[in-house]
Amino acid sequence: MPLENKTRQLIEEIKLFIQYSVPENDLPAATALIDRYKNNAFVLRLFREYYANLPEAREEAVGKIVRLIDHQGVHLFAVWTASFSYLYAVSVDHVLFLGEYQQEVDTEVLSFFGLESQEEFLQLCMTARELKEYVATEVAAEALCPVCGVPEGESHLLGCTVEICPWCEGQLSYCNCRFAQLDTDAIEDEQQLETFLDMLTAKGRIPYKKSQAPAFPGTSGGLDDSQATG
Repeated sequence: MPLENKTRQLIEEIKLFIQYSVPENDLPAATALIDRYKNNAFVLRLFREYYANLPEAREEAVGKIVRLIDHQGVHLFAVWTASFSYLYAVSVDHVLFLGEYQQEVDTEVLSFFGLESQEEFLQLCMTARELKEYVATEVAAEALCPVCGVPEGESHLLGCTVEICPWCEGQLSYCNCRFAQLDTDAIEDEQQLETFLDMLTAKGRIPYKKSQAPAFPGTSGGLDDSQATG
């Protein structure tokens, strides 16, 4: 299914959930907010999760969205309704409800986003009035890596099949460069992965760009082209 059709279908699905999730007098504002974020893949997935599984069964429309922090294609969003606020982690293909806003979160979440303590995290959690609303057109679905979800210009998640190897310019997950650099026949533990990541970073990782996206032969200059010239 073409990307535009998928996005249109997702928006229609969200609007259907809204019909059963919020009071009738809130429907126009809720629908208008969906239309405002119609080009943002992350927020549309967030809306779908919110309206399909209302937190604590509270039937209130989303009124404001703020992005607190992002890392490697995962965004931490705060969501406000008229009476409550919530926290979500959103990637290109997953949405995780983390609980009510301005509450402590799991230490694994803190570690992933590079936060050292609950206190440091809570410093991000200002009030709705203090935080700037997330810009509606910041991230369109076609600007994301189709496999690991990072936006253009950022490094792939390690292991992403789209990442280009800086040594041979082939696909990093399929070439033999990782074994050659580590002087081994197999990678069997976390320490080897960490060592290779250090080597990869020192060499210079190739950030994601749309031309890397997988394509059928002859339809674009994606990985087919890069492999032909690698």
